[in-house]
Amino acid sequence: MAGITHLMEHMLFKGTPSMDALGIAEAFEGIGAQENAATGEEYTVLYARFLPEHLERALDIMSDMITRPTFADLEREREVIVEEIRMYEDRPDQLADEYLSGLVFHGDPLGRPIIGSAETVRGVDHDTLKGFHRNTYTAPNVFVVGAGKLESESFEKMVEEKLGAALPSGEPFVRRAQVTPPESRFFYKFKETEQYHVAMGSQGIPASSGDRYAMLALNNVLGGGMSSRLFQEVREKRGLAYAVYSYHQGYSDAGAVKMYVGSTTGNVEEAVKIIAEQLDRVREEPVTEEELHRTKEQLKSSTILALESTATRMTRVGRSVITGSELLTPEEISARIDAVTAEDVKRLAEGHLKRGDMYLSAVGPKELDLGRHLAA
Repeated sequence: MAGITHLMEHMLFKGTPSMDALGIAEAFEGIGAQENAATGEEYTVLYARFLPEHLERALDIMSDMITRPTFADLEREREVIVEEIRMYEDRPDQLADEYLSGLVFHGDPLGRPIIGSAETVRGVDHDTLKGFHRNTYTAPNVFVVGAGKLESESFEKMVEEKLGAALPSGEPFVRRAQVTPPESRFFYKFKETEQYHVAMGSQGIPASSGDRYAMLALNNVLGGGMSSRLFQEVREKRGLAYAVYSYHQGYSDAGAVKMYVGSTTGNVEEAVKIIAEQLDRVREEPVTEEELHRTKEQLKSSTILALESTATRMTRVGRSVITGSELLTPEEISARIDAVTAEDVKRLAEGHLKRGDMYLSAVGPKELDLGRHLAA
């Protein structure tokens, strides 16, 4: 049921047999911890940041939340999420991305909104939620990652003591993408906005693909920074948009290449036309050695610098486990990036950036024939 994973995330904070919602908040604050949770397309993460001496207490709190939620105040929390849904509906750029995912991953859960809809959220009762928790929060599907000042062996022992007997057994969850072509490659949503929001994209590659570093390079060349082609051609040279960029989303068994531009209703057609022309260019012309070198240095720098954050390290390890990606050292990452060639970038562009394979979603005050710029 769409939205139930996100609802479950909220309910983890509503209480356990030993702590109500206030008790959980006070328990974390009692050790000076910063706690939160998030739900993505493939996982929910509950995380906390605290001083090393509070590790065992933090694990006690989080283990209790994971294994023994009481599902208190379900009715009230459902309405909180409905308000959250309305908040997202006020963000047309995010809506455009959501609609694009619905096209790229049509027929698959990846194409559904993580947060669900007011109708689906209000349709979840206590029995449904308890069944979901019982079948999903099982030993094969719960992973614990720690990053910071800790000793690996003692950490593993502590986790086993807290969760080993508390989590039920079960089958490991395995994703199998089942994408079907939508009736149309284009979707428009009317919204009275000052700016016209457009998302474009196509099928990408899984997070574990051997081409993932070449895909990072392709994305960086196309729209990953201020020197990227989309930024330079759409914003700097023509002043058609403030925000224009591209990105790649990799999952355990699928992926998506995406682009976004926000422009005025009068300029958006030209902006989309320029983006389509840049797709042709990156497919037909190999990137220059200078451009590729600059991209590699950007990727190595951003990747290595990000590892200075314990939160990034934690997330990186967790995602590698869930998506089946190889966990590499910083030196190995740099070597993989350095190994990317101009031919690799062109090959991926040819495989994933054809106009005829692209989907487009738009949110704005007037329907425009933007799809004609993506004719095969």
